[in-house]
Amino acid sequence: MSSEKCSPHTEQVDMMILFYTCIFEFFVNLLSRLEFHGDVKKFTIVLLSAIFITLITGSAQYVTADHLEPSEGIFKDENSVNLVSTKDSKYQVHLQVEVRNAQGQLISISETSHVNHIPHKITDNTFNTMLGKKEIITIDSMKYEKVQYADTLDIEQLLPPANRPSHFIGYWVISLCQVFDTHGYTCVSTFAANSSFMSLVEDDIVKNYWTILRIIS
Repeated sequence: MSSEKCSPHTEQVDMMILFYTCIFEFFVNLLSRLEFHGDVKKFTIVLLSAIFITLITGSAQYVTADHLEPSEGIFKDENSVNLVSTKDSKYQVHLQVEVRNAQGQLISISETSHVNHIPHKITDNTFNTMLGKKEIITIDSMKYEKVQYADTLDIEQLLPPANRPSHFIGYWVISLCQVFDTHGYTCVSTFAANSSFMSLVEDDIVKNYWTILRIIS
């Protein structure tokens, strides 16, 4: 379904409203049982109502904030990840894609530096924690952290059933899968590269060799 009623954003807001409503009703019921002067009780309930409205408004703004700042957020809308080029960024990325057949014979190699990334701390966290050991290098008097990350891809996932026994692929990613506030559990591409299209068949072995540099500020 694609209706607004069933969207992850709407479900998140509804859960927050339900949570704060339960808290509000609890305190109102508690006040009704206590012995307060009538004016004090009315004032307290009005104050609680104002706090309740503020919390609801703030929560709704919080869950949409990531979409309101596309240059900084993870998502540019409810369905699309905010990817921008690594050109002129603190990252330099090179990808080599190697394809071998079931007997280990080299079929093809493709290389690219046309890489996008999410301009967000989530990409830094991926670089810091997921990609392995770093080393410090200097290029043209500029210092970088360097990581080399190799990944053997699942050919079953690369080849959609409808396209077997062969398929052309030229899009490669480093994915991070987790629960995001307004999107639930999903996978995002912290780095995404476009290469020349490569023909793959079911028994092929596909490896990605990423070299990623990050400027040390």
